Amino acid sequence: MTTIAFSFFDNFTQKKRQKPSRNFILHSPITSYIPMSPVHFLSPKHWLFTSLFLVLIQASTAQNAVVRETTQTLTTYPFSDPDPVPQPGRVYPYFRYDGYTAQPVMKEWKFIELENDYIKVYITPEIGGKIWGAYEKSSDYPFIYYNHVVKFRDVAMRGAWTSGGIEINFGDIGHAPTVSAPVDYFTRTNDDGSVSCFLGAWDWSARTRWMVEVNLPKDKAYFTTKLHWYNATPLETSYYHWMNAGFKAAGNLEFVFPGTNYIGHNGEAGTWPKDSLGRNLNFYEQNNFGSYKSYHVLGKNTDFFGGFWHNDNMGFARYSPYHEKLGKKIWIWGLSRQGMIWEKLLTDTDGQYVELQSGRLFNQASEGSMYSPFKHVSFMPYTHDSWTEYWFPVKNTRGLTHATPQGAMNMRVQDGWLKLDYCAVSTVQDTLKVLERNTLVFAKKLTLKPLEMVRDSVKWTGDFASLRIQVGAEILADGRSTNTQRFLGFAKKIDWKSDYGMYLHAKDLMNQRNYIKADSIINTLLEKSPSFKPAQVLQAEVAYVRGSTRAGIVADFVLGDNAYDAKANFIAGLAYEGIGEMWTAAKDRFATASLDPTYRAAALYHLAKMAVREKNYVKALALLQQALERQADHWDAKALEIVVLRLLKSNEAALQKAKEILQNDPLNHLVRFEMARMTQKPEDKQQFMGMIRSELPSETYLEMAISYEKLGLYPESLEVLESSISNPMVNLWKAYLLDKLNRKAESAQALEAVLLASPEGVFPFRNETVEVLKWGLTKKQHGKLRYYQHLATASVRGMHDVSDFRAIEIYNPQPDFFSYYLYKAEALKKDKAQVKTALEKAYELAPNSWRTVKALADFYAENGQLKKALDVNESRLSKSQRLGKSETPLPDHEVYILGQQRARLLLKSERYKECIELMQSLNILPNEGASGAHALFREANIRYAAELSNRKKYKEAQLYLEQAETWPENLGSGEPYNPDNRLTLYLKKFVNQKLKNREPDAIDLHLLKLSKGLSAKEFDLLKLFE
Repeated sequence: MTTIAFSFFDNFTQKKRQKPSRNFILHSPITSYIPMSPVHFLSPKHWLFTSLFLVLIQASTAQNAVVRETTQTLTTYPFSDPDPVPQPGRVYPYFRYDGYTAQPVMKEWKFIELENDYIKVYITPEIGGKIWGAYEKSSDYPFIYYNHVVKFRDVAMRGAWTSGGIEINFGDIGHAPTVSAPVDYFTRTNDDGSVSCFLGAWDWSARTRWMVEVNLPKDKAYFTTKLHWYNATPLETSYYHWMNAGFKAAGNLEFVFPGTNYIGHNGEAGTWPKDSLGRNLNFYEQNNFGSYKSYHVLGKNTDFFGGFWHNDNMGFARYSPYHEKLGKKIWIWGLSRQGMIWEKLLTDTDGQYVELQSGRLFNQASEGSMYSPFKHVSFMPYTHDSWTEYWFPVKNTRGLTHATPQGAMNMRVQDGWLKLDYCAVSTVQDTLKVLERNTLVFAKKLTLKPLEMVRDSVKWTGDFASLRIQVGAEILADGRSTNTQRFLGFAKKIDWKSDYGMYLHAKDLMNQRNYIKADSIINTLLEKSPSFKPAQVLQAEVAYVRGSTRAGIVADFVLGDNAYDAKANFIAGLAYEGIGEMWTAAKDRFATASLDPTYRAAALYHLAKMAVREKNYVKALALLQQALERQADHWDAKALEIVVLRLLKSNEAALQKAKEILQNDPLNHLVRFEMARMTQKPEDKQQFMGMIRSELPSETYLEMAISYEKLGLYPESLEVLESSISNPMVNLWKAYLLDKLNRKAESAQALEAVLLASPEGVFPFRNETVEVLKWGLTKKQHGKLRYYQHLATASVRGMHDVSDFRAIEIYNPQPDFFSYYLYKAEALKKDKAQVKTALEKAYELAPNSWRTVKALADFYAENGQLKKALDVNESRLSKSQRLGKSETPLPDHEVYILGQQRARLLLKSERYKECIELMQSLNILPNEGASGAHALFREANIRYAAELSNRKKYKEAQLYLEQAETWPENLGSGEPYNPDNRLTLYLKKFVNQKLKNREPDAIDLHLLKLSKGLSAKEFDLLKLFE
């Protein structure tokens, strides 16, 4: 499963260093891309012909958009070192990358370029499908930030992340698991002359699928992103989507974000655009206070936001109907060195950037947002969501107040004049009208090509907000207030310990896929109030998520009081669908659930699948048609319709349906497989396989195979897996399917391959796989199968104890892969004896792994064995390796990870000067928000100053107290505004008095702690100087 994923970014090859350039950016129309002829060698008589030829070519290509698949060689700071240790949780089965470097290589990256006469867009399908940047061509201006280096840093949920462009995020809070990984893609030229690049991937942690069509029209100065998101599961899942767009920060940038307030991740509110101190937060440079900034702006019903660089007289706008994208967010790293340190961490030459983001919901809700009005929302089963956004430059308008895909405007009242600047985005041949309460204030006939602009003014004074502005039939403002008058206060009257409050809490956690914590609250609630039916429904849902046979029984308890509870019926149907003797009960529950419009399409779809399994294809087709009447964009029902038509021998109709689906969803691999199966053409089979290019391709094959297995179509399921690369989970499923097809010898061989393969980096996660593992255990009791079974449920099952591992080790007493023992130590972290044994075994198996070294050294240190901890650390990180003088130098990240650990161990060992010198030699590449290294450096300096002071070396003590107040950026942190130096300021005064042979002023240390708000740790440091 992970071989390709783990090696993908290890294949960077060192090439001759090249100066990064953007010589592929056009300064002239797209005809510049015609291969150049050596015209300067032509004789004079050929010049006229050549000139006419070029003019004809330009005429023929004008107003056409083009799409190209190219490669660009960019300076790249790669990431590496995937974590082989399982990390059950919300992001599982994904793994982190821990390797980052300050040493660049030159690497070729695949680029998709979309271009017309006005703008050029760059897309990187190998880096999350990110829109890498976009340029306005006539001025060569990057209206979407274009990073000329690929500089991966530890920022995302899985670590690796790059700045700039437009980043596509679905699923859970933060940067998506796919953000730095290859995705599937497809390009085409459309009948209307526009060009499209489709990008997509699965989010395996939620089992949802997303796709984005980036479209560039032939004759517009905008490009669009049409997003599709589909919940392919029968359960509600987390609902999170944001497009994070990067823009350069320099140039007197104004954030044009209509609103009255902003909220934070926890729902806390502030005023916008001015804060309570009168600062204009909508200007980048006036955010020169505090730390990082995260403004979710709301309060006005508007369809656009944008930005304007006043020094450049350029801007950009993003447009979508308000109901499609409620969220508008501004992210700023911070203008102190705390934030500006990230400029060089993330780029080499392109300067600091900001992120202006659009989201489906008002804020990126953290867990605390539950207590505000902005709770977490769920994504309903088999739901398909879709929306479109427009992105475009704005030229020479001296500001921005309104924007649509037709044009952008800056309108303002100045010195008794109503002034306007209008920049066309599309061809405009209409009249611009401004009215005040039906009285015409201004009118002007516009005849503009894209990015042409007009300026005008009229004598007028009045209420600017009352103006109605329209260009032709398009209304930019209707003269009514756009204030939404939304209540932003917290729900303070809710008793969170009441039945309702606990239910809300549990449901909110379920919407975050935090099933373990939700289950704890549900159980507490039902112990208190056993008949609280909504909580019983959630309990049944958790049971189903965990694969428990109790799910149907719990759901039926609810139906005992209300036979028509749609969700309880649906969950009972899901539970009984997997139990042969409860087949009829499952049909009954789905039939009843279908009465409710919310569950109708989902229930009918499951009834159709059951009919296929019973080979009642006519009935299945009828049920699918009913499901599609209710939900025309049910992706799974549409694909199943093709399968059923094929089974009914209606191949012509099936192929026609397949072509219709691929027109809108060209990344639908199951449909491509069905086409290849029906046509039996090798080229169709090759196209099916060639289109699967995302990270972890075996998971894509497994998902398709499982969908066929659920229908009882075992030959199709096996055929899908025959196209996949081999790994333990693919081989496990092959063994199971071969057994179903009565190919026993081949099944045994495939199962044996599972048992012989290394489990390193194999992370099973599907309930369906749990059932196959149970089958495998009936064939052969083996520790690896038990281990896989454990992992597949660990994210939702909760507490683990030693019995989990005894069940694994009884059939495999000495697992031979170190990641198993590191995982075991973490899972049993409260059992010190088990942890010690596991970590020592991991170190024995992999003494050269920094992970085993760090884990064992940390354990020894936490248990008072500092000498052993330092020895273990030294075994991997010798002095020569720290100084880069070893013949076998360690990777950058191992040096700074183990180096920081060693510094901490030296501090605990009271070897403060060594600790400080070591930290001065490190070059730490931090994760976002990291400040631990600086805190360690500060503490070491204060402790060493105390030691010197107590030895009456006051001058030296002062120097180290001064050093404690510095922020060496090699430690990965920049100095914030107004750092809290109260402790060191007092200590410097204390030492200075000692230096002058004066007794320091008496001080009540307890009073100082209370009045100055010193932390307990700082209070302990203060006492060192007593």
